[in-house]
Amino acid sequence: MVLDSFLRFGATKAAKFMLYTLIVAFGAWGVEGFLQATSSPHGVTINGEPISLISLDEDHKRQIQNIEARMGQPLDADARAGLNLGAQLVAQATARTVLKQAAEALHLAPATSALQTEISALPPFQDELGNFDANRYRAALAQLGRSPAQFEAEMADDLAVRNLGQLVSVVSLPAPLAAQQRAAQEQPIALDVASVSLKPFTTMPSDAELKNYYELNPKVYETPEHRSGNVLMLNAASLSGSVVVPEAKIEEEYKANSAAYSVPETRQVRHILVTTLASATEIQAKVKTAEDMARLANQYSIDPGNQKTKGGDLGFIKQADVVPAFGNMAFALPVGKLSAPVQSPFGWHLIWVDEIKPAQSKTLAEVRETIAAQLREAEVANAAADIATQADELIAGGATLAEVANKLGLKAEPIARITADDESVPASYLTALFATAEGQVSAPVNLEDGVAYVQTTRIEPAKLPEMASIKATVVRDWQALQAELLAQRQADTVLNAARAPATGTRTLAEAAKQANVAVTLQTVTLGAGNTMPAWLRPRLSELRAMPTNTVVPQVLREGTNWHVVRIANRAPLSVTTVSADDVEMLHQEQRADLESLLVAYLQGQSKITCNASGLKQVFGTEVPCPNGVQ
Repeated sequence: MVLDSFLRFGATKAAKFMLYTLIVAFGAWGVEGFLQATSSPHGVTINGEPISLISLDEDHKRQIQNIEARMGQPLDADARAGLNLGAQLVAQATARTVLKQAAEALHLAPATSALQTEISALPPFQDELGNFDANRYRAALAQLGRSPAQFEAEMADDLAVRNLGQLVSVVSLPAPLAAQQRAAQEQPIALDVASVSLKPFTTMPSDAELKNYYELNPKVYETPEHRSGNVLMLNAASLSGSVVVPEAKIEEEYKANSAAYSVPETRQVRHILVTTLASATEIQAKVKTAEDMARLANQYSIDPGNQKTKGGDLGFIKQADVVPAFGNMAFALPVGKLSAPVQSPFGWHLIWVDEIKPAQSKTLAEVRETIAAQLREAEVANAAADIATQADELIAGGATLAEVANKLGLKAEPIARITADDESVPASYLTALFATAEGQVSAPVNLEDGVAYVQTTRIEPAKLPEMASIKATVVRDWQALQAELLAQRQADTVLNAARAPATGTRTLAEAAKQANVAVTLQTVTLGAGNTMPAWLRPRLSELRAMPTNTVVPQVLREGTNWHVVRIANRAPLSVTTVSADDVEMLHQEQRADLESLLVAYLQGQSKITCNASGLKQVFGTEVPCPNGVQ
């Protein structure tokens, strides 16, 4: 469960270590630049507290890198999409934030002594004897660009969340009660469902109604803010064009490392591998020609790579490709001659050489571009720090990015009139552009192999168009709202009729008839082996606790449908004995359910908004907003 992972976050040394090893997120420019770069736009906002797109992007990259490291190979786009990391990371970040906010509201901040104990126990801050070392503590944080106050605030948040988790407890049930509860969980329950569906609303609004709706929803209709700017990248790709490698230096490198630019002798070799010298000697007597060698290799060789069809052919090999005993013999034989039996760690070999390609030295012309690229890369690495320093000085002196680029022999790329959710611009550039005042240059933006600067050259503020120019759109939106309100009112009317006192049991069909509302009726059965509709899952615990003939006190919405639900029938309980493992599993399930309910409740009480286009740009796919607004 999501909450379970958060309640235990920091419970292990490895997890705690993550708190202060996220160097990539802060980069070489220190925490100040990072904080400036994340001020806008946000990926998710919870009760006014933002989670930046850059932090989510960094978490996503870090997760991908960890997975690729464990797998030993890169993930393609389809594999990344299949992981659904975006939804997981957004859900985790949101859950973490609502829990932290709840802990703060309950004044569950840890005591200073508890915080000191927690930090003192972290191994990177301890000396060889396991004692807290203040110098190591400050040095480790300085390496991350963090101040003790910042780090301690994060650790305090972590402890506060764990304090909140301690309030979530489950009483362990005796086996008989556990058996009864397990049976209750699996008891089939029949639900009557009356559904009201959204229907088109075609009535036209009055001028007053339309004007009121338009004025209440200005953010829906305003033209978004547009910005233009320039990006100057200082990385290998951008700097390599400004570095020219002299021909004399290329020639000097070629002469100094001529051996590195030669192709060693290669030989096309066949072999037969057997387990004993006796077998090798017996086969040796049968080999007179290359055809004999190939036929006998297919018949006798135990080399798994031979596959009985290759005639023992290893292709062209270099001497360094094989073990010494084999290589020494193979590279001493003339073409068309069979070796004596040779022993290696794999067994006994008979070796045959089909063809020899002599060693060759590549000419300077053949390797000039390779050498130039290598020297240029080294020059770029050496010059990068100097160029970055020059760029910093020019920017500090008030130069525009275009002027900086011209001075350094680089090129500033333009960003032309975009909005904060434009998907054509990298998220990090977008964030920097919309966090920077007009005419100003952003703090450095971290790249994989360098940094970039973003300058905002023009800001076109958001503008609310005159209603007359978008009247058709406002009318359509007003009608859509009225359709939703009508469906909600109709469903509420059916609910009230179903719950009103009546002689005998009133069915949902009777309630709908009395309310004069058209509904769709169906029966849904809950229990082991039955598929539960997603819209019922959040109410499962509540439904199981309700007696037969009870009507759920709220209308349950599912997309364009509003459902009224009544407990129609229950199958008899079938209680069997349970083992100690079953009791423990039930206990864990109860805790997980409580944890989920806590997160769901806190999210339900929170105002959560998501930058849908920004999240899609970061994760490459649509990401659902946890109980919030896209």
